[in-house]
Amino acid sequence: MEQFVFTGHEGREFPAVIWLPEGEVRAVLQLTHGMTEHMGRYGRFADYLTAMGIAVAGFDLRGHGRNAGDPEIASMGKGGWEASLEDMRLFFLELDRRFPGVPHYMLGFSLGSFLLREYLGKYFRGVSGAVIMGTGSQPGWLLSIMIGILRGQVDKAGADDTTDLVRQLSFGTYNAKFKPNRTNADWLCANEAELEAYLADPLVRREISAGLFRDLLCAMKRTSSCAGWEKELPILLLAGQEDPVGDFGKGARRFYDRMRKDGLRNVTFQEFPGARHDLLHEVCSEQVYHCIADWLEGKH
Repeated sequence: MEQFVFTGHEGREFPAVIWLPEGEVRAVLQLTHGMTEHMGRYGRFADYLTAMGIAVAGFDLRGHGRNAGDPEIASMGKGGWEASLEDMRLFFLELDRRFPGVPHYMLGFSLGSFLLREYLGKYFRGVSGAVIMGTGSQPGWLLSIMIGILRGQVDKAGADDTTDLVRQLSFGTYNAKFKPNRTNADWLCANEAELEAYLADPLVRREISAGLFRDLLCAMKRTSSCAGWEKELPILLLAGQEDPVGDFGKGARRFYDRMRKDGLRNVTFQEFPGARHDLLHEVCSEQVYHCIADWLEGKH
C-alpha cells in the first residue's frame, strides 16, 4: 500500500492511496468511495484484488476522510460536486501515467456511484469498464420536491452545515425501514462487526451537510438517463435487495432498465438477497468480491 498526495482540480491536494500487486499490474481499478467515509475502509477488498494482479486506487473526496473541514459533517463545499468530477478525471490521468497501456476500470459506491454515473456521461474515453454499486433511481417529480426542500435548508443553515430535517430526510429515512434500530446506521449492512467498525472509525463523518444532500439529489436527477455514455462500455451493476438507497431493489432495477432503454449493450446486473447498502462490508462481502473479480477477469 502506498499513500501519497494527489493534486486535483485547481491545485487542491488530496490524501490518496494505491494498493499494488507484488508482480505485474494487469489492470487498475479506480475507486470512488461513499458518503461520509474514506478510502482507508477498502483495504480488505483491495487485498483480494491485488492477489489477482489488479491495482486498486482512490482518494478521499472533498470534505471526507483526512481532508479539511468539519470532522463531523461531510460537505464538498460550493461547487464541490463539479470540482469532484474534475478531481476524478485528473486522478484517472494520474493512474494512466503510472500504468500506461494497462486496462483502467472505475468503481463508484453510493455517493461515488452517482459521481461515476455523471462522469461516464462526460469523460468516458479511456474507461475499460465500470462497476456501479449502492445506486438507485427516483421519480423526477419526487426529486424536484426534495431539491426544493433542501434549498430551503441550505438557506437556513448554510451549505456546509446540517439540520434536523436533513438528518430525517436522509439517513433517518433509510434507517426507519429497519426498526427497531440497534444503531443509527442499521441500513448500511447487517454485518454487525463491520457496522461497529464503521461507527468507531474516527475518519468517518457522522453527518452530511444540507449542501451536499442537495447536490446529490440534483445529480440523481441529472443522471436519471445514460445520455452520452459509450454504448459498448462494460458495466457491472450490483445491488442489495434490502438497500433503501436502491429502493429495496426496485430503484436499482429501474436504473438497469433505463440503461438498457438508453441503448447500453454490455450491462450485467447482479442482486444479493438480504444484503443492505454497503455490499463490500456486508455478510455476503466475499460473494461480492468474487463477483467483481470474475467480471474484471472476463474483461481483460
